[in-house]
Amino acid sequence: MTNTTYQKFVARWEEVMDLPPQRLGPFTPIYKRFVKHLKVMPWPFLVLGAGFLVFGLYFFIGSTITFLVSLLQRGF
Repeated sequence: MTNTTYQKFVARWEEVMDLPPQRLGPFTPIYKRFVKHLKVMPWPFLVLGAGFLVFGLYFFIGSTITFLVSLLQRGF
């Protein structure tokens, strides 16, 4: 009885643990290039992303960004 239970467990384990590689259709090569660098050193991408976000918000809502930041700081 324990042998069949163990075999069922192993079969289920292999089914769950065997995941195919991620596929994104035509964007797969771009995704793999981007993720390869992101896995090694994510900080430069995070800093650049934060910078673009700040400048984008400033571009779209102007000096209201200071009011928004002050409001969020008061909330926390």
